[in-house]
Amino acid sequence: MGMIGVVTGVVSVVRSARNVTQWQHVAKVSSSSETASVLAVVPARDEEATLPSLLPDLVTQPGVRVVVVDDASSDATAAVARSLGAEVVSSSGPAPGWAGKTHAMHLGVAAAGDEEWLLFVDADVTCAPDLVGRLLASASELGADLVSSSGRGSGAAWWFLLPAFNSLVFEGSPPDGRGAKALAVGHCILVRRGVFEAAGGWKALAGTHADDVGLATLIRDSGGVTRFVDASSLLTTSGIDTLGSCWRSLRKSIQPAFREMFGPWGRPLLLVAGLLHLAYGLVPVLRWRSPWSWLAWCAQAVSHREFVRRVGQPEVSAVLAPLSWATIGVFLLDCALRPGAQWKDRRVG
Repeated sequence: MGMIGVVTGVVSVVRSARNVTQWQHVAKVSSSSETASVLAVVPARDEEATLPSLLPDLVTQPGVRVVVVDDASSDATAAVARSLGAEVVSSSGPAPGWAGKTHAMHLGVAAAGDEEWLLFVDADVTCAPDLVGRLLASASELGADLVSSSGRGSGAAWWFLLPAFNSLVFEGSPPDGRGAKALAVGHCILVRRGVFEAAGGWKALAGTHADDVGLATLIRDSGGVTRFVDASSLLTTSGIDTLGSCWRSLRKSIQPAFREMFGPWGRPLLLVAGLLHLAYGLVPVLRWRSPWSWLAWCAQAVSHREFVRRVGQPEVSAVLAPLSWATIGVFLLDCALRPGAQWKDRRVG
């Protein structure tokens, strides 16, 4: 157990230092604003309750045309969208071989005219009135063909579960776009239409459930420049505030993503990763009297704090960092041991 404590301490320091360094590559969204022709595509399935928070401040942004794709909703999604000034494209559900959200966004793009940029926004997001203009300015300043940002929320998931998960994301998809995968977050993605179409668009990613990282990686590997920016002060999302909703949302992305990337090795890798991260979080707690455990605890807390302070959550929650990591371990084990995932009444894994 002594050597395990030493290893946990050293690994925690290395991971924390790397995570903090990665955040230095995340540019703040521009304070300037630009105008261009933009098609905003909002995939929506049973979202009549969320659209009134998103659409009023999106449809009025200069140069922006908004299309809501009603993805076989059973509620008044289409009527609400029209009443709030958006165009509506109706879908009876994904075609064979397509993931639901990817297919909906594909249909939205098909409604495009000659817009220079495409903006993909989740239906449960609210945005500032100058979001699009500042994202366009960010793309111009960074020389990027794709810029993306996550939003911020207000529930327990944001200060307990997501800080550790963010570290995992940055390790697999660094924000500077130089990892095995490029980083984007589905809350909000702005991409240059010409580059998007040259890369193959959503057709090239038809079956994927990791559509955000998939699109950023496709654009980057096709020669485009991608950047993750911090526009969280301009975006709020309500879809993953509770631990339960966040767990389900992450699960419906992670489980299929591992299957897509690793085939039959996906579940064994999730199992190993789950066990390792469970130990990574529990060792500092169970061996709290060891100086190495204190080192691990403090290092994990530093990384945790880096995330919560950027998304407006209480920094004191950093003291719970090891428990956050242990919970991520349980989450990964759940993905490995309980096959299949559901989202919006559809099986996605």
